[in-house]
Amino acid sequence: MNSRNYGFTFESESVFSRIQQDVPQPDSSKLEDDFYVFVMGPYTAFDATYAYSDGDQLQSPFINDPLFEPESHITADERGSFKLALEDLCQAYRDRFGVHAFLATDVTIPTDAEASDDEEAMSVLDQSVAFAAVSDAVVFVFSDAGLTTGVGAEVGTILGEFHLRRGNQEPVRKPRERFRIFKTEGFSSASIDEIPSTFKIDTIEFETRADLVNKTQQFLSNIERNDPDRPLPVFTPYSSEDSN
Repeated sequence: MNSRNYGFTFESESVFSRIQQDVPQPDSSKLEDDFYVFVMGPYTAFDATYAYSDGDQLQSPFINDPLFEPESHITADERGSFKLALEDLCQAYRDRFGVHAFLATDVTIPTDAEASDDEEAMSVLDQSVAFAAVSDAVVFVFSDAGLTTGVGAEVGTILGEFHLRRGNQEPVRKPRERFRIFKTEGFSSASIDEIPSTFKIDTIEFETRADLVNKTQQFLSNIERNDPDRPLPVFTPYSSEDSN
């Protein structure tokens, strides 16, 4: 399972190799056979002081949330970072399950915005597609505390890239069973809410962080009970027949 190239490369090196080199490692005593979990969600926390003129008069400008903790997830510039909440979630997955759980920012491949003029780059969307393709499981996490602007459209684009839209006659590139959406009960977003019906990806609601971790374990266990390549492949690359 260490040769998941699938045609995704950066600077003549497989993207999967970069992931293996860069992402945080789980406790070796709990390592689960090189199982990779790509976690996606919003990186910015909702902040009332930016949305409302009187937001600074609130006791807290942030939404009470099971994942985002203002005392732990504030950056040096005093902005709320939902990304830090996702990093903590990845750490919980590594500690609890022994998997290689990671965010896109854990991989040191510069995006178009980050790269200098003479540096090779890979767009945010291309990175997300590649990371999702080579991972054993893809977990999307949403709650009211995170701003979903952009990430909702990105999720739909990724799923479409793998030909998962209902009615698409093209060969499916990655099984739907390897994707799962987790969201808080009150969360609602037009782009996210339509994913189950448009792409047939299951959505699971959670109440607390512990509840989310437990339900993620159920999701990962269902995948692990399958042979990693048959009948549930990690990814099916394009073949010469696809271009005919």
